[in-house]
Order: sequence, then structure tokens, then C-alpha cells
Amino acid sequence: MESLLLDRGLVKAAARGLCDVEVIHTCSVTNTAAAKSRQAIRRALRRRFDSGLPRADLPGPVPGRGAFLPTIIVTGCYGSTNSDEAAQLAGGPHHVIQHYDHDGSAMTDRFARRLDEWLAGERTHQRLRSGPPTSCHETILPLPLVEPHRKAGAHVRAELKIQDGCDAHCTFCIIPKVRRTLRSKTIRDAVDEARRLVDLGHREIVLTGIFIGAYGHETGLRRKQAEPGSGPLADLLDAVARVRGLVRLRISSMEPGDVSEPLLDAMVANQPVVVPHLHLPLQSGSDAILKRMNRQYRVGDYLEMIDQATAALTTPDKLPPAITTDIICGFPGETDQDFEKTLEVVRRVGYLHMHVFPFSPKRGTAAARWTDRFVPSAVVKARVRCLIDLENDPDAGLSIRYRRRLLGRTIRVILEQPGRDDPAIMTGRCDHYALIHLRTQRSRGTLMHARIAKVTPTRTIGETIPAGIGLPVLR
Repeated sequence: MESLLLDRGLVKAAARGLCDVEVIHTCSVTNTAAAKSRQAIRRALRRRFDSGLPRADLPGPVPGRGAFLPTIIVTGCYGSTNSDEAAQLAGGPHHVIQHYDHDGSAMTDRFARRLDEWLAGERTHQRLRSGPPTSCHETILPLPLVEPHRKAGAHVRAELKIQDGCDAHCTFCIIPKVRRTLRSKTIRDAVDEARRLVDLGHREIVLTGIFIGAYGHETGLRRKQAEPGSGPLADLLDAVARVRGLVRLRISSMEPGDVSEPLLDAMVANQPVVVPHLHLPLQSGSDAILKRMNRQYRVGDYLEMIDQATAALTTPDKLPPAITTDIICGFPGETDQDFEKTLEVVRRVGYLHMHVFPFSPKRGTAAARWTDRFVPSAVVKARVRCLIDLENDPDAGLSIRYRRRLLGRTIRVILEQPGRDDPAIMTGRCDHYALIHLRTQRSRGTLMHARIAKVTPTRTIGETIPAGIGLPVLR
């Protein structure tokens, strides 16, 4: 969407400044996300009314701007899952365009048409009136090939969406109700898009999707897949990794069954471009809770996947791959015993980082109806804090335990941004995903070699070393 705006001659407005068009791209995957979407729409409306501009229902020109009136465009899933609320928020003023669509390819096309309508209206000094929300339908199309804009290369890391949609129906998730049709980008289109991203200056690409393990399949339900665990994702990984100039390639969230032998083979064959880091959501370490969540694995399957990935991706000098995860605390019916089983798995795996979420009942999901099984808020908060403390304990936390394994090793770092306290310090991720702090005058996007000299509870500090032939690199 940013590329479409830039390609039509628009430029970014100053932060918090009055702008000609404001795009609010909404989310509704959790109640918190939906609340933030509502707040963003309200803030945008307040900015216009508080600025002294006339209300849309009043005639007359805007001072200094002729008859043009600033415009708000609301996009994304919140408008699909909460269409009545969104329409009530955004439907009144004439300068708000309701543009609700959850389908990726259709949304991009409609957004472009809305922009063109808005620009045409501005040129002829006509106001574009808002209409009813766009119908929430699904168009079964391949994922579109994104044409990145020349200015989009400001970020070192880029995401390449290769898959959309999910029909697995986890009981806590609303996505199958808004994106139930699965689509996959062709390998050719993915490679073409990766080339464009690299040409723009992106050094690292992350392959993303709603259910990335279902890439190349028409369903995320493995029992219905013609060849579960087959190699479409491995083939795509192999093709993208060969793009000239790409320094680093990561894969986003995966589940047991997704991390197949062909995929691990492709990861090993394409090192060091494909890095030894996997994000593997656990959600719960209790089989009873996983079953209630309607997850397609049990704890034994998960730990078997961890063992297989560790065996395949551990470096010759015995550094295991970095594993990160997602965990939900306080799922309906979760007992103290269930949570203790989660703690056992967490200690067994030794994650570098955990995204820990309190259960959020999402209207329209099965889990939101199980109110008689809701866990008290104080208990949920205590469990969240327990996991966070387990990761961040300054002496024996999971994070520092893994990062200590980097001490004395030579690693690759892509510089991303200056440190907060000292502009001479640059930070960037290493192949094993740890954030590294380096004192250097080199600019963002530079690939550096560093030796890890110190690990503290909050930082992993490296010393730069000159690049040279025979320099050891984590592979």
C-alpha cells in the first residue's frame, strides 16, 4: 500500500502532522488488536476536527486548500470481522472512505482503485462520499506479485508473503472465518519478488504466511492433504535462497509436520544464506490443552520436531539452532498442572526468546464461548510473568543461557540501526537471531563479522574483526 501511495506521487507526511490522506490498516486477530484499530480510527477523526478544519457535512472550502478535504482510508480485517462497529466509527463523515476487505489480492486492487478515485476527486475539487462497507468475499486467486517501491528499501529486512489463508480452525483463532481459502504464491513469482527486494537494498528476507506449512496445498488440514510433508516449501526455499545478492533468508512460524526432512535438507544445503533459526509455536505444553485448542500436534510431536531440527542444524562446533516460540497462558480450562507441563517443555527446549500471550477471548471463536472455563485474570498474569522471568532471569534465564554459547565465536551480523544510548554503537541480528551490539562506523545494511566478547543479561556485545579469506562463519 505504501508503494501504491508513493507511485502516485504522494510523500510521507510529518509524524502527527495534518495530512491529505491517512491509511489505517486494521487487525482483529485479538481483542487488543481490534481495540487498537478502533482507537486509531478515532484518533484520526479527532486530528481532523481538532485542527479547525470544517466538518465534512458543512459546505465551504478548507482554508488554504480550496475545496479539498483530508481523507481517511480504513482497510483490513477489523472491518471484515466487526463491520457494524467499523461502519459506525467511519461511516459518518464524508471524508472517510470505508474500504473493508480481508482478501490480500482483492484488497490491493481495491485500494489502488480507491486511491485513483480520491486523486481524481481532489483534482476536480469533489468530495468522495463514503459508501457501505465492501462486501467481505473471498477471491480464489494466486497471491499477487508485489512490486516493491524504490523507496521501500530503507529497511534491512523485508517480508515476502508466500501463502495466505487457513482452514485449520484452532479454537482460539478467528482467521479461518475471514481468510479460509488457502492460496500460495508460485515459486517463479516468489523468486521474482525476492530479486526486486534485493535490488532495492534489502539484505535479509523473511518468508511469511498465515499457515506457511500449508504452502502449495489447498488445505491446512494435514489429514486432507494429498501429500502431507511433501516438498513444495523446500523447493521454494531452495529457489529463493539462490537469488543473487541475498545475504540471509529466514522462515517464519512453523508447526510439527511443517518441518519436514526435505525442508531441513534444503536449509542445510543453502547455508549460510538460510540461517539456523526457526520460530516454532508451542502454545501449550499440555496435550489436554492442545487438544482443546484443536492443534494438529501433541507434545511428543513437537519435541520430536525440535530434536530433528537440532540434529540437522547444529553447527560443526556444536552450536544448536536458535528456537523461538509463541505460548498462550490461561487458555480456558488450563490448570496449574497443565501450566507446569508447559514449563517442563520450555526448560527442555531452551528457547532463545518466547512471545508470551495471555488468552484473549475472540468473539466468534469456540474458545470465547467457554466462559465457565475461563482462568482468573490474576492467575493468567502470574503465569505470563513466570514465563517472562524464566526467559529473562539475569543469571540462569533461557535467553542468557543460549547467548552465552556465542561467547568467543565468530558470527555474521547485518547492521540494522544505531543503539539507543550511543550513536557509535550499531545493533543487528546475527544468523542465530540474537541481537548484537557493535562499536563501528559502518552503516546500516552492512554485513559484518564479529567475535562475541561479552554477554550480559540484556546485551550480547561483539568486537568487529576485518573480513578476510578463510574467516570462519557460522554455517
